[in-house]
Amino acid sequence: MLLIDPTNMAKDAIVTERLTRRAARFAVGASSLASFSARGCARARAAVVGHDAARRELTLDTGACVRYGALCVATGARPRRAVPESVDALEVRDVESVDALARRVTRANATTVVLVGNGAIALEIVDALCGVGVASTRAMEACELVWVMKHDALGDAMFDADAADFFGRILRARRRMKAARRATEDWTIYPNVVAGDEDDEDGRDAKRRMLGSSAGPDWTSRFRARCRDGGGEATATAATHRMKLTIIKNATIADAHKDGARNVITLSNGETLFADVVVSAAGVEPRCDWLDARDAPRSSIDGGILVDECMRTVGPYADSIYAVGDACSMEARSRSSDAPWFQMRLWSHAAQTGAFAAKVHAGVCDADAFGFNFELFTHVTQFFGLKVVLLGAYNAQKLDSEPAEDVTTYQRERVDEDNPSASTYVRVLLLRGKMKGAVLIGDTDLEETFENLIMDGVDLSRFGPALLDPEFDVEDFFD
Repeated sequence: MLLIDPTNMAKDAIVTERLTRRAARFAVGASSLASFSARGCARARAAVVGHDAARRELTLDTGACVRYGALCVATGARPRRAVPESVDALEVRDVESVDALARRVTRANATTVVLVGNGAIALEIVDALCGVGVASTRAMEACELVWVMKHDALGDAMFDADAADFFGRILRARRRMKAARRATEDWTIYPNVVAGDEDDEDGRDAKRRMLGSSAGPDWTSRFRARCRDGGGEATATAATHRMKLTIIKNATIADAHKDGARNVITLSNGETLFADVVVSAAGVEPRCDWLDARDAPRSSIDGGILVDECMRTVGPYADSIYAVGDACSMEARSRSSDAPWFQMRLWSHAAQTGAFAAKVHAGVCDADAFGFNFELFTHVTQFFGLKVVLLGAYNAQKLDSEPAEDVTTYQRERVDEDNPSASTYVRVLLLRGKMKGAVLIGDTDLEETFENLIMDGVDLSRFGPALLDPEFDVEDFFD
């Protein structure tokens, strides 16, 4: 086995805690390519610049040619750019870009940071800079983070409006808790707007710098550490600071250009922003341009490499080319109504697809095992200091064709203003009485119970809203 990578490091996805049979917390560790030798894996530090599928041959940027019996494409994804190329925009994807962001936001002349996006990365940046804050040798209270989103709710790219509202209140509570002695309120929301010369150390230009391996789900820990002395190593004397926060909803970037050292951004609502730092956090797109689409057909939806039930490409070379992780598109499984599973470009799914492809190639699994390995969507993460568990069709995914009267949702929440980390939110979605998905925020201890209810397909109609009553133990009815 030969591992080809242009960097000297590779990432290991490690299960740190298994919450249920199918849901687990992941951490990501960095390993040098040399460490893979102990696993029986040869290595080549290079980038692929050419591919001949018929000859089963790769051309590397070192000039070497590699013949293969089977090729597994695990090239991940690149950030989707949400701002014009005419401005300097930072993107969080690898450890180098995390360090670059820390350097830029802690510089003395950076007073306004504009963040564009509304997904997981955006939520984490907001919490790091404006919620829990960062330790920095530079006072940042006079700085402002302007969060521009095209949606009407925080985190709309991942959550429904109710969960987004809950997170908004949690963020407010965290800011009040961290700044109880502040005399002025520095939280501003515009809710009803209708949309209509530096070196390359910041790594802004993907053409000049090869993207490294993904920063991993706990990238904010590294970010906070790098902020302590402007992007270098941590110092023990740095105090914690937080930026002001302004949120502009229902707006996109209409135009942007440079004016000296600052970026001038015009929004779709007509407002003009002047930014020292622009951060693009609008998701990712598969990184597989080097592979001819005739050899490995792409999804028309997301541009990923289409794969079958064995993680093999669906093109003429399915017998020799596999694709996994962010680079692949499991379009057929995501469309299927047979199971509450769909693809989302996450570390957990990258580990899941990679492991399954390895088992198929080793002859341990085949297409018959596909359904058992991809039967329920699960994701465990953390936002604003709270554990988040997403199960099944948690946001009504794949239920668009169902009659509205057949879909029922119940929710309960508790916001602890004095101790936001003790807050909880639970929302379940039922289709004709059977649970199809759930959102669990905080320490609810319900993930295993709800996973079993989704998989068992039990009719829960008789319980109604009591299903979420803390004093009601639904497990007693199914022992």
